[in-house]
Amino acid sequence: MGFLWTLSTLLAGLNAGILVSGLLEGVYMKRVSLSGYLQMHQPRDALLSRWMPPILIALMVSCLLLGLLNLGRIEATLAFLTFFLVVTDVVITVRLMVPLNMQLQTYNALNPVQEAQNIRTRWYALHPWRTLLGVSAFLVLLTMAWI
Repeated sequence: MGFLWTLSTLLAGLNAGILVSGLLEGVYMKRVSLSGYLQMHQPRDALLSRWMPPILIALMVSCLLLGLLNLGRIEATLAFLTFFLVVTDVVITVRLMVPLNMQLQTYNALNPVQEAQNIRTRWYALHPWRTLLGVSAFLVLLTMAWI
């Protein structure tokens, strides 16, 4: 398929894996105290907030280039569809999830206020949608291997 497809698929798979891990972690973390949740979430968010922007920017650029280099072919349509899915994920992340994460970062993990529970609930309600978008982007790119 070529370098751009391999790069795009690798980055989309990495993003999907991170999103799925957050979803699976949520199944367990819903049973953990608010303090325990914040002690896990705050450092994880600090790490991912540094690494995810370059990963997602590289994914979007590689999908655009893949689409442009395959204009007139089904591969272009799939690359642009992947780009759209990732952009939608980024919009949800920047407009909805980042403000929640920023607010969660302000709470004392050892002595959290009850408001943090409301933020936690909203975070868990939004995250499955991002996961669906990320996994879909990865699967769209994988289908290109069979074309």
